[in-house]
Amino acid sequence: MTVDVLETDDPEALAFFEAARRSLTPQPRPTVGATSPWIAPVAPVPDLSDLTGMPDGPHPNDVIDSSWVLSTMQAKLDARRRLAANTAARKAGECQATGRWTRDWDSSRYGAVLSLLAAAEQSALETDRPWHAARLDAYAAAYGLRGWHRYTDLRGRHAIQVNYIRTYADGERDRYYVHAAYRALHGPTNYWVIDRDTHRTAYRTISSGVAKQWIDEMEASS
Repeated sequence: MTVDVLETDDPEALAFFEAARRSLTPQPRPTVGATSPWIAPVAPVPDLSDLTGMPDGPHPNDVIDSSWVLSTMQAKLDARRRLAANTAARKAGECQATGRWTRDWDSSRYGAVLSLLAAAEQSALETDRPWHAARLDAYAAAYGLRGWHRYTDLRGRHAIQVNYIRTYADGERDRYYVHAAYRALHGPTNYWVIDRDTHRTAYRTISSGVAKQWIDEMEASS
């Protein structure tokens, strides 16, 4: 027996089809931890709109650039880096206060603010970096933010990796993800579990199912 859902008036049939439709529709993830609008801080929350002590210097347009003089070329590059860092620092203050500059891929406003603070620190000159780093550390400590780390890239430059940001309320949920490496190059254990807190490989196995099981066990034990 078949039922045309467009013509039937049977309430039981309509309820059945509605339940079936809902089961096929992706449901929104429960808002807890980093995905919630707000959580209670565990440390003093810095006011990122307070830019007291922010490193200052000439605007790049005010630096005379001469392709024949290395010092002026470097001075202009330094001015551009300082401007980029200070712009990101100001945006972080706005994002903390109003949510502006939050992007679609940010896990939350916490993640958006931390990304801007990380951009400021990474762009900053070495002499300016401590001021930006202190703001990032203070904000991360206030909400127990994880899913990011500092490192030195292959060119020897200071860098910050920002992954999926979690708060203390999330525990270890979403700390790990599965990466399928190239089998011909890495052999049968080509399913890697990557730790978002360090971006290092935490576990290797022969199938994605085993990798996901390992993640489930790790998250359940936290």
